[in-house]
Amino acid sequence: MRILITNDDGFNADGIKSLKKIALEMSTEENIFVVAPSDNQSAKSRSISYKTEFHITKKCDNQYSVDGTPTDCIIFALDHLLKDKKPDLILSGINWGYNLAEDVFYSGTIAAAMEGADRGVLSIALSQAYSGAEEELSPFLFAEKCSSKLCLSIYKNFSLSCKKIAFNVNFPANPKKRYPECVKITPIGRRYVSNFAIKLYTKSENSYMAKIDSVTKNSSSAPEDDYTNCLAGNITVSPISMHIIEERIFQELKKVQF
Repeated sequence: MRILITNDDGFNADGIKSLKKIALEMSTEENIFVVAPSDNQSAKSRSISYKTEFHITKKCDNQYSVDGTPTDCIIFALDHLLKDKKPDLILSGINWGYNLAEDVFYSGTIAAAMEGADRGVLSIALSQAYSGAEEELSPFLFAEKCSSKLCLSIYKNFSLSCKKIAFNVNFPANPKKRYPECVKITPIGRRYVSNFAIKLYTKSENSYMAKIDSVTKNSSSAPEDDYTNCLAGNITVSPISMHIIEERIFQELKKVQF
């Protein structure tokens, strides 16, 4: 099996090192390719370096660092590096921090998987929630133990049938059950409020400094969704695609007289 690995935390991130360990349980060294951003590209969504040149560095056999976005990485890999023989599977992550609910619209980790899926390669985004505890020294250990089985199950069941579909997998900070009992198939959730807030700092009368960060407290109203289940200690798996039209409003809109 040929596997392409990427992420949005950067080429040297711990999560991508864990993901390579996982890939080695599914394939061989010569069939694993790593193409990842040189620096952290979190929350860049599906942005691309449009009409802007960027640098690509070959680090070693099958491993490339890209001075661009996660989507840039996938485009380079599929249009050039692996053009003649596409990968069987794309793995994106393991992201440091969960990608739940509306995060799917912001995440570079998920964006890379979506780009791969749109180009016809089964793609899985993997993210690891964390508790913030000081003793949390190896947050990816649980994911390392079960990801190869989980990803292989998805691949065996959907590689031939799910075109332009990606899978969003989130690992909890504190699993409540053993694998696979803790796996929950969930829809993408919706938080009560946006997950991002801005802080402004006044520099002068007409000048400000601003910082956008995650909110510390949030919740979801749906007990069956990814947000609620992952925070409750379950691995959540959600199929996602770029088909985001709201069907009910679409039908109502067709009736409007303009």
